[in-house]
Amino acid sequence: MSISETPSNQTPNVTRPSECEPHVNVSPQPQTQGECSGEPKLRVETGGEWLRLSLISILYFTIRNFTNTAQGVIYAVPALAISFNIWDNLLSPEVLIGAGVLFLSTSISGLVSYLMYKFRIHNQHVEIHHGVFQRRYTNLPLWRIQNVKIERPFYYQPFGYALVVLDTAGSGKEEAKIVAVPEDYAEALKKQVLYEKAQHDEGDLDCLPDEALSDEQSSSFPTPRTRAKAVASSHSNEEVLNRRSVKDIIIHGITNNRVWIILGAAAPFYDDVFGLVSEWLADKGLQLNQLVGEQTVAWWQFGLYAFVIIMMLMALVALLSVGGALFTFYGYTLSRTGDRYIRRSGLLNKLEVSMRASRIQMITAKQDWLDKILKRVNLYFEQNSTAGQQMQELMSPNKLIVPSVTEDEAFALSQEVMPGCDLRGQEYQTISKRFITFWLLAGWTLPFAFFFTIGAVSSHLDIMLGTLAVISTVALLLTLRWWRWGIAFDDNYVYIRRGRVGVDYQCFEPYKVQQVIVKQSVFMKRKKLATIKFVLASGAVTVPFLPEEYVNKLADCVLFEVESTRRSWM
Repeated sequence: MSISETPSNQTPNVTRPSECEPHVNVSPQPQTQGECSGEPKLRVETGGEWLRLSLISILYFTIRNFTNTAQGVIYAVPALAISFNIWDNLLSPEVLIGAGVLFLSTSISGLVSYLMYKFRIHNQHVEIHHGVFQRRYTNLPLWRIQNVKIERPFYYQPFGYALVVLDTAGSGKEEAKIVAVPEDYAEALKKQVLYEKAQHDEGDLDCLPDEALSDEQSSSFPTPRTRAKAVASSHSNEEVLNRRSVKDIIIHGITNNRVWIILGAAAPFYDDVFGLVSEWLADKGLQLNQLVGEQTVAWWQFGLYAFVIIMMLMALVALLSVGGALFTFYGYTLSRTGDRYIRRSGLLNKLEVSMRASRIQMITAKQDWLDKILKRVNLYFEQNSTAGQQMQELMSPNKLIVPSVTEDEAFALSQEVMPGCDLRGQEYQTISKRFITFWLLAGWTLPFAFFFTIGAVSSHLDIMLGTLAVISTVALLLTLRWWRWGIAFDDNYVYIRRGRVGVDYQCFEPYKVQQVIVKQSVFMKRKKLATIKFVLASGAVTVPFLPEEYVNKLADCVLFEVESTRRSWM
């Protein structure tokens, strides 16, 4: 690895380029549009001195520490709610003192984090010293950087500052953050990184012997001259591929509602909230127990009241979801510059994520049931990830999402990223129906027999009917899953379809597969069935209960493509 994390009192081991890798002089910077127009060139190198961030970074560190603290508190809320009544003790002196100490310590931690952070860009390396209790030194060569993400939080924008996130191949976490630098410097650093990466790739191609590449592969690789030219003029010929209007974002907020997670976390407070609402209504002269009394309101009036309340709650939930979508995706654009795709969006915090086209491992098109009604698709371009990575997909530098595009737009974008990709036009090989019987017998037979027997012995018809309803629902869901699940492949791509009520499509290129696993149990072998699993840098994909002959043929084709292709996607 090119990144080393060592205590600050030790000398780090820095990975230097091999003899095959080109040595790029620091002085000549990549030509930018500003240079062509006679504007002064902004120098990226900071020299040998360590620099501190702008004072505005104190606010960033403070907000980050508050967010981390809040996330920890959220996990403790259910336990505290069960232990004692939080609402009654919310304004107690102990709680107020604890909250004050927590607020003060978190605020001070922002200043301490600022004082303990310093960085420099020297000899084509980004070097960062950071950490309070655990000091860390990060050394990241510019030519190893794969992605550059520029964020502009709303509190940075009035002062013209930005946050730069740099990550390398094979890393599931963000490897380097330069927290507060001027926006012009952030853009210049991004151009320099792209230039150094292009120069490094040129050296890798020069090291390959001519006979190692076929005519088709050699023609698909850009030459050093064309690659450098593409990098130099990337910002001047940026092409916008897709924009999302406010209407599209509202549709995305309605069809992809995640507010139920928040409502589930707030469950311990429902009793207290209902109590406050009842007291407030009582002060206004409205008693709920009188409203639902049998002698006061007819059944149809009570049903109408309940229906109106449910509709109001659903409208509120949808409104919150739409607000979150507007906050995240407002002003969304997906553009292409050279061999990179760039996503920009955000209402208050301006987020920019870039990804090299060659590093896109998989295209995923997702349609929930409401998306199918509105004929919308959520399109994902995925690259590397790490097991155990817990990062929001919207903020992850390893995934680009195009929200709620039409089906025609999804097809066009898929063709843009992977030419010839046709997710819907394939004849998918459906998995065996034994998938249904396997899960019914292996996973649900014992629970069904147990509860049905209890109902029969105790003569409780409701338990017996409830058990039958549950097993019928499970069988229906398994049938829908069997009906959707399938796989197909052609000369260029492997396609996978899955889902229940909605449907998801996945597409990847065989030469990017890192591992192919074929599984077959004793019972599957008798029925000549097998399960195939593909491991890519973006994750693993499994398709079970396929015909054995089909699995062997597919595995042979994919492995042959991996062994015979020398194309690099790093």
